Amino acid sequence: MGNPDTDTETKEAPQLAAPPETLLDLSHWWPLKNLRTLNIMLLIPLLSIFSQGFDGSIMNGLQSVSHWQTYFGTPTGSLLGIFNAAYPLGGICGVFLISPSADMFGRRVGLATGAALCCLGAGLQGGASNIAMFIISRLFIGAGSVVVAGVGAPYITEVAHPAQRSTATALFLTFYSVGSIVAGWCTFGTFRIDGTASWRIPSTLQAVPSVIQLIFVWFIPQSPRWLVSQGRNEEALAVLVKYHGEGNSDDPVVQHEYEEIRNTLRAEHDVSQMTIFSFLVELVSKPGNRRRTFIIVWAAICSQMSGNAFVSYYLSPILRSVCLKSDLQQTLINATSQMVSWFTALYFATLPARLGRRKLFLWSLVAMWVIVICITAGSAVFANNNPNKAAGYSVVVFLYLFSPAYNLGFNGNLGLYIPEILPFHLRTKGLSFFYFDIQWRLYIVFVVWIVVEFAGVYLVFPETKGPTLEEIASIFDARGARFRHIEGGLVPKRDLEHVDSVK
Repeated sequence: MGNPDTDTETKEAPQLAAPPETLLDLSHWWPLKNLRTLNIMLLIPLLSIFSQGFDGSIMNGLQSVSHWQTYFGTPTGSLLGIFNAAYPLGGICGVFLISPSADMFGRRVGLATGAALCCLGAGLQGGASNIAMFIISRLFIGAGSVVVAGVGAPYITEVAHPAQRSTATALFLTFYSVGSIVAGWCTFGTFRIDGTASWRIPSTLQAVPSVIQLIFVWFIPQSPRWLVSQGRNEEALAVLVKYHGEGNSDDPVVQHEYEEIRNTLRAEHDVSQMTIFSFLVELVSKPGNRRRTFIIVWAAICSQMSGNAFVSYYLSPILRSVCLKSDLQQTLINATSQMVSWFTALYFATLPARLGRRKLFLWSLVAMWVIVICITAGSAVFANNNPNKAAGYSVVVFLYLFSPAYNLGFNGNLGLYIPEILPFHLRTKGLSFFYFDIQWRLYIVFVVWIVVEFAGVYLVFPETKGPTLEEIASIFDARGARFRHIEGGLVPKRDLEHVDSVK
């Protein structure tokens, strides 16, 4: 007979009752002192993805800076590939630090660990005296960026007020664009400097958000879910009362959230006892976790193989291929395209709470598919007929449009979806899998592959709009759960009568 506290796969799906109403006026949350403080403090984990956006943009910008090209001998071919591969290789190493640092010592220590690695990498990059030193610096930046990203997203999901969780978490990946904008304008403003400062200044500035995190991360509250997992229930309740109930311990949302966290974590495995082996076994031993694993892997593939690699790391060669070769042209296009990306990402971060997650994935894939076809066609026409400037400029236009199309489903929406489908004891470990980078470079492959991605999202990704973090687990783990499409999403058939109560 299974243990009733741990045998979650044999439990019936709980009825998804409507969550209680808070006593707070969340439509005007700014005057609420503690909630206002919490939302401001969330800027610290929101900076986690900044370094990744900074790196993608700075590599485009630096490849357009003559002094950088000259100093490192104009890297091309395999050498340029090593430059670009160093970052994701560092990220592969970094994923093994996410869970140990965040689960054993808390989310704050996890953020500090990643930020320290980013600071070290930025210092080495800004002071690089040769190619080897530059590559090593990017390994450190890659590792640190993945750690802070892998910890920052679940932290926001676990700490934000339940009514604001979806938007707060969706905003996480929008800071990728903030990093891209800062890097783009840094290189645009420094490329005129006559000397190595033209690339050393923006390289060193990459440490700024990590320094901010290292200083202020100790002032943000611990995750209530992590505190409960460590047996520190009173501290967890105090955090919820202060920030989610404005000091009112009788707030129904606070009491509901606290009891739900305790009951759910009691039914999950003890994080401290989970080894790498037991974690891998857990991923494949239960139907709900097998489904989660497939979604994590598929989402990672979608996020890397939808054509965004050539926009992030190979923009400069693409622009040269359509005769936009000057430093001014390339750095200006890089900087302005990142601004377009950020503005659209901010707006799209508000959509998951209103439209649902799954629908945005599908719309985004369709838009990217059309745009990649247009980029491929424009590049082919210009390659065969160089005087045809219209074809070359059309490529630039669609490069500008690609980021909004990607952001629609795979920026804030993806940053929200992955943490919320993972139960607490798998959350940081599951995100470690997600941050393995996959690189691809052939345009025509993207055209076909996005169709495959669309099919995977449509058939497997359930909708998570409405339920709480703990209730979402029932969509995956209920015994004999069968899923049916409803309003563009998937819910267990036995829970259809409860859908209206959680919309």
